[in-house]
Amino acid sequence: MRARTLGYAVAGSAAVLGAAVTSALRRQPEPWPSAPGELVEAGGEALHALVRREGSGPTVVFESALSCPCTEWAWVLRALDGATPSVAYDRPGNGWSSRNTSRVDAAEYAGLTRELLEALDLPGPYLLVGHSVGGLLIRAFADRYPADTAGLVFVDSSHPEQLERSSLQREGVSLVQQGINGMCLRTRFRLLAEDDAGFGALNGLPVDVAKASTGVMRRPEPWLAARHEFALWNTRWAGAARQAKIPRGLPVGVVTAGRQATTDLAHGRMQAELAGLSDVSRHEVVKGAEHDSLVMDGQLARSVAEVVRWALAAHREREVA
Repeated sequence: MRARTLGYAVAGSAAVLGAAVTSALRRQPEPWPSAPGELVEAGGEALHALVRREGSGPTVVFESALSCPCTEWAWVLRALDGATPSVAYDRPGNGWSSRNTSRVDAAEYAGLTRELLEALDLPGPYLLVGHSVGGLLIRAFADRYPADTAGLVFVDSSHPEQLERSSLQREGVSLVQQGINGMCLRTRFRLLAEDDAGFGALNGLPVDVAKASTGVMRRPEPWLAARHEFALWNTRWAGAARQAKIPRGLPVGVVTAGRQATTDLAHGRMQAELAGLSDVSRHEVVKGAEHDSLVMDGQLARSVAEVVRWALAAHREREVA
């Protein structure tokens, strides 16, 4: 009798579990929030971009961090106050952009960026600003299009040798992979709680873009794109950045998150090396800033905007000379 009762219990539990799994599999992802920018056809993709055409050049081009929508630059864009043309865009699969083609090499991404700039009719030369892995991609752009590059600004940028030289970052790789894979599943099957606050610094963006930014991260597409890019940044993009040729007279700005540099001394040394790419450079370490808050906190983002302004001025001085 006890065995029969246990059998009924097991069968009942299996039925409940099966029903729960079936219910989860039937769930659809959350709806898309409205895009705050415009969609532009380039390279076979519909790329989402925040565009400003006013002001005097060079045009500033923002390359975002892994998995981050281009709205991560909202505070920096506001601090620049429309003084120069600019574009922050979502790479394929990120934010509101499509991903119809699977690009791999950094040179392919540089080519896509160039196509986007042409489609938007934004004139060169371009000052490229890269956050995190975006720093690897702007080096590839500068190498492929040297005549179109006015300068580079690295914002707590990835370094081509960071996994070789930083034990902390090596140890964190598996945790990042697990986090991305988990979010792919949770967003696909709508398993996030309504009040989930797991999007970190995005919650610190201006109110009018914070809701859309966290909303788009509740979709699976950005996390699938993050998984794709995470497999590329150290295997493909880092090598391209290492081989990129940067002219010694090109203005190079570096903005480093103080907390990252303090907790990971190797990271701090590699940030200083980025400034050493050029004889015309400026390196600011922002006290109290973390990797994401450096861009997405209104107060801290002013430091990024200040270095962008410095790089623009340095380029203009070179042109006059």
